[in-house]
Amino acid sequence: MANTQLSDATHIMAYIALHPAENLKSDRIASSLKTDPTTVRRLMGKLRQAGLLQSTRGIARPQLACKPMDISLRDIFLAVSTRRALLTVDHDTSTECPVGSVMPKVMANYYREIQSSAEGRMARITLQDVMNDVITQQQN
Repeated sequence: MANTQLSDATHIMAYIALHPAENLKSDRIASSLKTDPTTVRRLMGKLRQAGLLQSTRGIARPQLACKPMDISLRDIFLAVSTRRALLTVDHDTSTECPVGSVMPKVMANYYREIQSSAEGRMARITLQDVMNDVITQQQN
């Protein structure tokens, strides 16, 4: 099953930034994500721990801890991901087979390159970029 934490956390951050003066209880944000409020609260907790989000217990007005242009997708990814690796090598291969015995090492090298490239690209995409695209798509 695909991990949607980055997408969901980015959605939450953009939603909060685009609704600054509104009452934003977790059930309202959850309805936008089509998920439950507990999931939203859990992700918001991780975003708070990472210093990306600020909120006060009992007051439904969360806010970004810094400007959207200063928050990258990589920041959000690192805040909410339980596993940093985007891809996982299958190490349960036959050590007797000439292919199976080396495939994990070969794929691990490629996966490190892919991970590095993906994180580098995520670091260059800001929450502001995402919000600009959301606004553009809403207007179309």
